[in-house]
Amino acid sequence: MNDIIRLQTQVTTGRLTLPVVVLFCLLLWAVSFQQWSDWGSIGILALTGYLMIELNTAFSLIRTRTVFHVAFFWYLMSSLFYLHAFEWTHFVPIFFILSVYKFFASYESSEAPSHVFHSFLFLAAGSLLFPPLLYYIPLFLCYMASFRALSIKSILGGLLGLATPYWFLFGHAFWHEEMSLFYHPFQELIHFHTISYSTIPIHEWTGWIVTTTLLIGYIMHYLQVAYQNKNRTRIYLSFIVGTSLWTTVFILLQPQHLSVLWPVQLLGTSFLATHSFTLTRNRMIGIYFIITFVALITLTCFNLWMLFYNS
Repeated sequence: MNDIIRLQTQVTTGRLTLPVVVLFCLLLWAVSFQQWSDWGSIGILALTGYLMIELNTAFSLIRTRTVFHVAFFWYLMSSLFYLHAFEWTHFVPIFFILSVYKFFASYESSEAPSHVFHSFLFLAAGSLLFPPLLYYIPLFLCYMASFRALSIKSILGGLLGLATPYWFLFGHAFWHEEMSLFYHPFQELIHFHTISYSTIPIHEWTGWIVTTTLLIGYIMHYLQVAYQNKNRTRIYLSFIVGTSLWTTVFILLQPQHLSVLWPVQLLGTSFLATHSFTLTRNRMIGIYFIITFVALITLTCFNLWMLFYNS
């Protein structure tokens, strides 16, 4: 058991973890490389990792120095080959992280209305690429009370932030006499598709079930040890838990959005996995660490087999 704990410590806090994962990621991307636009996906993935580091550094989500959350996220995204092809919706996780960053900054801040404005601004900007992103607004509003940022000014600031990107979109559509561009996001927002899981390939559902099962385990462990964190950190992490569960339910209700929402869910999975593996050293977590390691390797091998089988 001591060997497992030692391995866990070396992987989660060691300096070689990120470089090794980067090499694996580049290899996996090379295997699935199809067109030059895929380089855009790699760039977006790199930027997402940088923003994850900034988020953790600014708000001390993990009480020890580590980049395991970035390595974990990069490896997950690299092993899911069907998410590699470039799409403009790949920017959604970036807008989401920026929104969360500014939302966290509103905690007990005298400038909470300004931070909420920018948080909702990024959320609205992301919704221009993926309109259902606005469904996260009720969750943000609920947590504003926990962040002690709930006030009339903050609510008005949030509404103004939501309206700003659409005001520019309206101006562009009106000037070019293409008002359908302005109406399209709202049409997509209110168009609730019939729930159908048959449109998603079985190998994608298999990957999602694996990562979601791991996420549930991390959430259960966090709830057991949440009291060990400072109040501020506990509220931040509870928000990450809330958004992860919100995204999970969202995927179950609208499975056609799996490819867009899955990376958002994996952001929360990565932070919660890092919180579990870097701060806890016991038999249960050691075993779950090995289970995670085996599950990810198995999932990668399965996706490789499906990739070559379908090629």
